[in-house]
Amino acid sequence: MITLETFKNKCNTISEQIEQIGLDNNSHFVIDGIIEPEKYLNAKNRILWVLKEANSETDTWSYLEKFKDKEWLYRCGKSVPTLKRMIYTTYGILRDCNWNEIPDASNEKSFEPLQEIAIINIKKIPGSSISEGDEIQQAYYDNQELLKRQIEIYNPNVVIFGNTLQYFYKSDFVGLETAEKQKTEYGNVFYDTGDKLYIHTWHPAVRGAGFTDEDYVMDIVNIVKSWMKNKNKAANSSKL
Repeated sequence: MITLETFKNKCNTISEQIEQIGLDNNSHFVIDGIIEPEKYLNAKNRILWVLKEANSETDTWSYLEKFKDKEWLYRCGKSVPTLKRMIYTTYGILRDCNWNEIPDASNEKSFEPLQEIAIINIKKIPGSSISEGDEIQQAYYDNQELLKRQIEIYNPNVVIFGNTLQYFYKSDFVGLETAEKQKTEYGNVFYDTGDKLYIHTWHPAVRGAGFTDEDYVMDIVNIVKSWMKNKNKAANSSKL
């Protein structure tokens, strides 16, 4: 079992490598990864969000700092569509609740689970509000070893792809190559390996897809709830 100190050191090394990418490209960069290592390791589920790139061409910043900055979250939690749905979905999963139990994204309580997750962008150099598919794919090839290292070190058991699975080789994720593909009525695709759950969903900021915030959030939350139920049932059966 890895010690917390070793885990933190590995996470810090990842941050340094992302910074180096920015320096090598004479560019701004955005640090991603685990927000609060101890809380992540102790969370009900280790959630990893996989997104494309940060919309921040003129700034260098860190998710590790912003997701713990209450003033920033008050300002952006409800006004930034990606962040709003991430807040609601993360809360619903980690607090195991229904839509009417999830606090508003302007409520400080809704921010708390963000410290228990990990988030990675395929492209470490920020972009604009519209992601270009070929740029994201090239960023995957450029950053493949770093991304694989992040996935291996973080060892999530729930991975949420914000319309990003298509950029990866399935072999980057344990058990994903052989897992059965399943689909919900809202078009979410998921793969249940037993130990791990992979969800390929719409990007959190998607518009015009015909569903509400509640639909987006609860479809994902219910996938996780079903997976947890099956996992617990299997564990109990093995004890008999």
